[in-house]
Amino acid sequence: MIYLIRLLFFATMEQIRINTTEGRSLLIMAGDMSDVGDLLPATGLFIITDSNVRRLYGGSFPPGEVLEIEPGEKSKTLTVAGDLCRRLLEAGADRSAFILGFGGGVVCDVAGMVASIYMRGVRHAFVSTTLLSQVDASIGGKTGVNLGDYKNIIGTFRQPEFVLCDHTMLSTLTEEEFRSGMGELVKHSVIRDRNLFFDIMASVDRILERDPALLGDFISRAVKIKAAVVRRDPLEKGIRRILNFGHTFGHVLETSCRIPHGVAVIQGMLIAAELSVWTGEMPHSEFRMLEVALAETGMVPDYELPANVVNLISRDKKSQAGSLNVVLLRSVGRAVVRRLSLTELAAFVNYYRERKRIVNQ
Repeated sequence: MIYLIRLLFFATMEQIRINTTEGRSLLIMAGDMSDVGDLLPATGLFIITDSNVRRLYGGSFPPGEVLEIEPGEKSKTLTVAGDLCRRLLEAGADRSAFILGFGGGVVCDVAGMVASIYMRGVRHAFVSTTLLSQVDASIGGKTGVNLGDYKNIIGTFRQPEFVLCDHTMLSTLTEEEFRSGMGELVKHSVIRDRNLFFDIMASVDRILERDPALLGDFISRAVKIKAAVVRRDPLEKGIRRILNFGHTFGHVLETSCRIPHGVAVIQGMLIAAELSVWTGEMPHSEFRMLEVALAETGMVPDYELPANVVNLISRDKKSQAGSLNVVLLRSVGRAVVRRLSLTELAAFVNYYRERKRIVNQ
């Protein structure tokens, strides 16, 4: 059955390279474990995964010591990262160790973080098993854990040696997990590729049905967008900030409403787009087009921003000296970074909450 699924998905594997001054990473799209055997060490392999992924794919793990964590955001903590470091030490991992993160976004974030701090850094790579991690979380070298309700506030930059994206693994995702990944897929198109956005919007039903060839094409196009941005700005000093589109408000919704990351990002994108109109960056006609197109997909949630949203945003890692780098749109397919004061953001949030209250009456 897996063989038939693989035939449906792709005839050929595709490789994308991210070469920067901070490291090199090979992205293997539409591959499988046979494509990375030569990239793994003969000894000293430590696999970080979660219990769900191990149950589904444990039989595909290469030979190595398996370190299992609980699924979900509750594992993105310094406590879990520290415990993994202790377990590595107890298992005899030295500076020649190789860590393979095998899982979705949380596993990639945590495994990358551990690899970057254990013995001041050891080699690592990812096998990415979810749509969210294949289009975003595993790509680009960001690692991180949360501190309470503050997302990814503790982290590092460290490029994985390779990222394997086996698209057949997406067939095992729950509907919620898949739709969460759709949020990041759409985000890449909105910030950088207008044609991709319209292609996705025209194909939402087939994507949600997990049409293999179509989904693989969109994943590859999205990854190429992120790879191109990371090559130019590996440490997020400039243009890479556009990859945070939808996240300023999305992170607040994610933690306050307890909804999946990518789902929160979809609503966060619409709020950021409305902010783009409010600041004069984007014509209202572009916002309405984006709003209507996303609404027709049925993927847009409608959660209320908490009253303390500006206070939460002020502690965002992008905040400094009473202002914040915010990703706005000039149009669908063209993102810009602007620095707004927290006072301006508070004024917009008041406007936004009042408008939503009137609309919902």
